[in-house]
Amino acid sequence: MVDLFVDRVLVKNNKDRDELDTEREIAMSLQNRILMLFFASAARDRCQPFALTLTDVFKRLTDEFYVDRSAQLALLYISLDESEEQQESFLKELPKKCLFLAYEDPYRRCVRLAC
Repeated sequence: MVDLFVDRVLVKNNKDRDELDTEREIAMSLQNRILMLFFASAARDRCQPFALTLTDVFKRLTDEFYVDRSAQLALLYISLDESEEQQESFLKELPKKCLFLAYEDPYRRCVRLAC
């Protein structure tokens, strides 16, 4: 699964929007982890409640405040939003440890079709 994203730029959902753009950075973030691909859109009402639940579950499995040993999970948001503003709005509801493909990356649509 990591191979799908090696030639891409993944962005961290933090305030600086740090980019993972080398094969090494991407491999270190995704390899030997359970990769959760989350396809969603801010415009779809069904996605909002699920995003809140997913965020809660992800935090509880990856934050050592809740568990003795955090799970080796990686969450990658694949936006189905129709605008960058919608994507940015939706990202505010997702965990800061979440990764995502930039809105302008055409690979967002390719991955959706491949899965």
